[in-house]
Amino acid sequence: MSLRTTTLTLVGISLSPMGLAAAPVPAAASSSSAVVGLLQTSLSLVFVLAVILGLAWLAKRMRLTPNRRLAALSVLAEVPVGPKERVVLLKVGDGQALVGVGADGIRSLSLLPTPVALPAVPVETSEPTFATRLADALRKGTNP
Repeated sequence: MSLRTTTLTLVGISLSPMGLAAAPVPAAASSSSAVVGLLQTSLSLVFVLAVILGLAWLAKRMRLTPNRRLAALSVLAEVPVGPKERVVLLKVGDGQALVGVGADGIRSLSLLPTPVALPAVPVETSEPTFATRLADALRKGTNP
């Protein structure tokens, strides 16, 4: 065989996928790559679990999940009256209570003798919601 034929054969073997797999790998390199792979997988798992726990904590902190512990006590409505203050209508057993919630704590405003009838559908605000804005934008985009 000539030098040129031998070089082309070696280049062909080294560029083929089988040629890469057929190359001998030292035992120390394969065991260290296995440890690195296991470590990377473990760290990825820990990261994903930390993200899930963080999102669960955030959802609970922002009251995105309902608290079903007390069926006799629930929030019916709340209205912000300041940057850190709001008035909350609570259902307490069969009655209703109006309380003020602020930075300094919670204060009872009134126990209502007759329950307030709440509308079944939320009251429409003067500000359009994101869904209506998106629908309007899509309608305007399709009709010239």
